Amino acid sequence: MAAAEGLSLRAYLARLAETMLTPAERAEKARIALKEWNGYAPTRSEQDDLDSELDRRLARVTAR
Repeated sequence: MAAAEGLSLRAYLARLAETMLTPAERAEKARIALKEWNGYAPTRSEQDDLDSELDRRLARVTAR
């Protein structure tokens, strides 16, 4: 693919990396989309509580 675009592999990978979002950036985009879509805008404390609950449930499932 890099050669087809006239790029070195290094240049192609660098360009690809620039287009990818970090997990934090993806989460922020999702938060903004939810707020715009239905007004859902949890506080930081609510987010922390939800994260803890998800971690607890995942731990329970993976322990089986």
